[in-house]
Amino acid sequence: MNEALCSILSGGNEWCFDTEGRSVKFNEDSTGELWCCCNLNYWITVELEWKSIEPPRDSRQVVSAAQTNGPQLLGQLNLEITLFKRLPQRLESSFLSKSTIINKLSLTDDAFRPKSYTVKIEKGNFIEPCYIGYTSSDKPRFALRLLFDKSPYPPHSEWGKPEGGPDGGRFLDHIEFVSRTSPDLAKQGTAMNNTSAADRSGCVIS
Repeated sequence: MNEALCSILSGGNEWCFDTEGRSVKFNEDSTGELWCCCNLNYWITVELEWKSIEPPRDSRQVVSAAQTNGPQLLGQLNLEITLFKRLPQRLESSFLSKSTIINKLSLTDDAFRPKSYTVKIEKGNFIEPCYIGYTSSDKPRFALRLLFDKSPYPPHSEWGKPEGGPDGGRFLDHIEFVSRTSPDLAKQGTAMNNTSAADRSGCVIS
């Protein structure tokens, strides 16, 4: 089951908080990327390494969607993730290489030390987390959700000047990401992660 969950985690698609620039990607070769762009400001665009450090919980703890009328828990993984200071190789000659705020220019050395996380992978009917609390009938739907026990973004203490983008963008608390677009899910009604939707519209990008 561990291999199956890792295969889903690294299935080729990025996991998004929003599709405009806040995402995490896990590759099959244990590499990946973490992105954070808010209001056209790129704060984080790094390569990462990841590994599963122990088996997930026993499969008997999986909850059936039919029983709960909610997401189906596919399983749980314990991960070790290490961020690197460098840009992804394909971006080394891009405009991001001239940024004065990205990656190590805003983060302390502690942000690049290995960290442990517990993640859950769920199957269901989801919208981008940035739309939660807003009318979502016309928003893209996703079949998978990734839930971290703590944000993959470095915490407040690991930023040189957190009162800038990190505090304003509120991305230090992001723990929910979605993947695998599935337009047909919109026909099934309200997204499972948006049960408190208000009569508002728009994605919170501030």
